[in-house]
Amino acid sequence: MGSVRGAARKGGPYRDHTAMLHRAPNTRADPYAMTRLVDIELPASFIVQRVLPTGAEVAYGFQEGWLSRNAVIAIELAKYEAGLSLSSAEEELALLLSDDVDRVDELVRNLEISDEPTERRARLWLYLALAWLLDHRSDYDDVLEVIEMLYADFDYPEEIRSLVRFMPPGPGDRPGVEGIEQRWRDFVDRVGREYLERV
Repeated sequence: MGSVRGAARKGGPYRDHTAMLHRAPNTRADPYAMTRLVDIELPASFIVQRVLPTGAEVAYGFQEGWLSRNAVIAIELAKYEAGLSLSSAEEELALLLSDDVDRVDELVRNLEISDEPTERRARLWLYLALAWLLDHRSDYDDVLEVIEMLYADFDYPEEIRSLVRFMPPGPGDRPGVEGIEQRWRDFVDRVGREYLERV
């Protein structure tokens, strides 16, 4: 599912039922947390083709609204089937029956206990969001505006500064929209290779 508050989207409601135009209320994270400008709930199938997230990354993605409960289970099942070493909470998630989906919140809380820096957890979801937008850019009237919203949502990461139209290009960077689009593709390719090599 996905929604972008304030950004124009082509064709009215999103055509793919894995993504929706309206923003669901945040019932998982801190109710006082700031609402993101970009709300995309990513399908597990899209994620596991690119990376098998750590338990801490799964917890971050779920708490921030990038993952549904069913997607959490599907990701942990993919890790289980790949023979990765899992914590007891991850193994329980992987083997949850459909009747037990309401246990996801409880088990995910156990995944949050990690020394993994928050910035590292967040970076995965920034990459996945940009990869998703790249694959679905024709669904947006102004996809670069959505990238600008992501830039704000992730607290202005230096790593994607050159993808933002209102920021000056770096030394040697090609200016204009074509330059931004090339840097966007390069970022997704480069970071995607990093995550594929991590396994």
